[in-house]
Amino acid sequence: MKILLITSHLKIGGIPVYTATLANHLCKKGNTVFVASSGGELKSELSSEVVHIDVPLDTKSVLSPKIWITALKLRSLIKKEGIDIIHAQTRVAHFTAHILSRITGVPYIVTWHGFYRPHFFRKLLPCWGNRTIAISEAVAQNLREAFGRDNTKIRVVLNGIDRDKFRAEDYETKTREIRTKHGLKDAPIVGIISRLAPEKGHIVLLEAFARLINDIPAAQLIIIGDGRTRGELERKTRQLGIEKSVFFFGQILNVAEFLAIMDVFVRPSIIEGFGLGVVEAMMMRRPVVASDLSEFRQILDDGKVGLLVRTGDSASLKDALLRLLRDPAFARGLGMAGYEYAVKNFSAERVASDIENIYKEAVNERK
Repeated sequence: MKILLITSHLKIGGIPVYTATLANHLCKKGNTVFVASSGGELKSELSSEVVHIDVPLDTKSVLSPKIWITALKLRSLIKKEGIDIIHAQTRVAHFTAHILSRITGVPYIVTWHGFYRPHFFRKLLPCWGNRTIAISEAVAQNLREAFGRDNTKIRVVLNGIDRDKFRAEDYETKTREIRTKHGLKDAPIVGIISRLAPEKGHIVLLEAFARLINDIPAAQLIIIGDGRTRGELERKTRQLGIEKSVFFFGQILNVAEFLAIMDVFVRPSIIEGFGLGVVEAMMMRRPVVASDLSEFRQILDDGKVGLLVRTGDSASLKDALLRLLRDPAFARGLGMAGYEYAVKNFSAERVASDIENIYKEAVNERK
């Protein structure tokens, strides 16, 4: 098949990682893949066989003229290359794909990567596509209940990970070197990789960590990612008196290197669409502590391969972290169980196969 993937950009983040990983594995399956975006660091992660098309889709407004400029450019590509299916990832990409499908007759698919407010314009012009992919059952439920999406058109496809990029064995002899390089001590490390936003639960984590260092004074917390709450979080560390033990590293391309030195990975989200970082940690054999949300119960096999704690409860989060740091054998066992579960259920190969089948379904329906 000839496939066009559209996303706003390929800067570091969950949706761009999803797009690049999917493009590469669709190519491995023998498809011809084009990715249209405004570019970013993850453009370099695309396989040499994937064709990237630069478009000015770096906007969050569906009213932006950039959408129409993008649509005109991609219309020519679709006709020239004989594209079979369009797959859009972000809201502005959904709208672009909707326009392209109308003017070219090519079917389109959209993926919903999270939860959206059902405001008037989104309900008026939802841009569902011929099929709507939800990255978790909770997202699918939101599609049905908040937006009234026809359930027969929804397909749930859980995210997957490129295992070749998350191999714990590649870092086994390098952990001390990595710690030294980043100014970290040879002491326990708790870590989180996530966009810095209120719904990700960083405040709860900081409060839990402040309790934790009363029991393990040498413990360190590393925070990977950036976002609008960084200033607030830095102020909170100072208020709690833990600024010497908390390290902010911003956006990182090679997250596997940081996962390799974590003794525990934590994701205390208040709301979550899927939680790609949790699966990345599992692939790296890190024990995981996460909020007891339905999305994390699904990923962590209802707590069998990771610890689930009460959402928003810093005391229970601290207790879980302390348990893992004080019992290395239990932590290693949990990490290995998570790895085995992730390999079986969250491979990028499986995602590419599932989505390829959805493409064929939409194309055959259009015929």
